[in-house]
Amino acid sequence: MVTHAQHLENYEQWLQEFAAKLHLSVKDNQLVLPPHIGEGSLSAHTISPGLSYLIMNFRSDEDIELIREAGNEPGFSISFGDEIRLSDARDSQVLKIPAGTEVKKVFVFSSGKVAAQFLPGELLLQLEFLAREQDLASNRTFINLAHREALKEIFAIRADDPLHQVKSLALVLRLTEKFLHSFLRQETQVAPRPLKKNDLESMRHIEQILSSRLEGFPSLESLAQEVFMSTSKLKNIFKQVYGFTLYDYYNKSRLQRAKEMLVTGQCSIKQAGSEIGFSNLSHFAKAFKKEYGMLPRDMVRTR
Repeated sequence: MVTHAQHLENYEQWLQEFAAKLHLSVKDNQLVLPPHIGEGSLSAHTISPGLSYLIMNFRSDEDIELIREAGNEPGFSISFGDEIRLSDARDSQVLKIPAGTEVKKVFVFSSGKVAAQFLPGELLLQLEFLAREQDLASNRTFINLAHREALKEIFAIRADDPLHQVKSLALVLRLTEKFLHSFLRQETQVAPRPLKKNDLESMRHIEQILSSRLEGFPSLESLAQEVFMSTSKLKNIFKQVYGFTLYDYYNKSRLQRAKEMLVTGQCSIKQAGSEIGFSNLSHFAKAFKKEYGMLPRDMVRTR
């Protein structure tokens, strides 16, 4: 097992110390894992003093335990993966990665001074409470479509891209902004009733179904049966948590998938439309333009 314990003040410094623990070196802010530990890399960058980020994109072939020791100064760490976790830098944290695990995570660290400099006082207090609460399920902080889109773009950046650092920085900042915007919107909403943890877990399950299904929108009845809810309850809670109706979320998810296929050149425009359930090419083009402000053929020309 690889075990690394460190006090967190800067992710770029963290990566250097983690590499030293493995008797490896960091080159161009990137640590490439050796075959006996895994395959892939970790990269870290300092945006400004007190603000840094770490990108993990690897498969682990050995058990890894990363321990964040409790700090003395106020600060926040936000991790983005299958879910979002916000923690206070003054608390200790343990990340266990079993062998065989594929890790795709983004971490952002901000000192308390930087957070106070850029965030409104009320929002800062809300974040501090959430970080101390350490129960994100009750605070509805889930990966939504905007977060998922930014994460996919981050992990799709090629290491040999001469602009990969610039692209990573822009996308990490966008991801952080999306999180803060989602958090602020949720905090200012007037909830019709308190949301139970089980209901929120059910919404996460439904969101995963909608974001992975391409061939057609499932019936409301089948979705409701998945989480043992009435259709009306499902519709109301999903809209409250994610800000979209079930169909709107599904439609945005599949159009995002089509956009990815077109940008990467995986298939033709007709194939992309068919892949996400459009039998009529003109209907696909109309829906695509409504979502992205351009036709599929214009998207292909820009790649």
